[in-house]
Amino acid sequence: MSGILRLNRPVTRCFSSSAVRASSLNKVQLIGYVGGDPRMNELSGDRRVYNYTVATSEVKPDKEGNIVKQTQWHQVHFFAGSDWFSKVKKGDLVYVEGSLRYNQFTDKEGVDQTRAEIRQNAFRLLKAKNTEEEEE
Repeated sequence: MSGILRLNRPVTRCFSSSAVRASSLNKVQLIGYVGGDPRMNELSGDRRVYNYTVATSEVKPDKEGNIVKQTQWHQVHFFAGSDWFSKVKKGDLVYVEGSLRYNQFTDKEGVDQTRAEIRQNAFRLLKAKNTEEEEE
């Protein structure tokens, strides 16, 4: 037998129906903790953008075998008028779905920078931070 694995049935791929119709897919899904209370900025007209960060962590061993926790911070933007952001607070566990965007800008020192941002199109509050812990 050659080294090729042969299946008697076709391989099924798990893509959403919108991905099947499109020629490409730009989709990000995160489950993490809100890094600070969301901030709202007024844009032209009655448009608003809500900005907040989400932290995701990964635990893995380093070269010496010590367990190391690595945290990534994600910038999230949401363009819409909504009052549900008033209920989202720092430390809440959330699910965020959106698309990845790259924002290019020049910083105060004149250096060109690129920042990855997630443009949110779906959100779910999974667990609110326990407020009793804050009081202790």
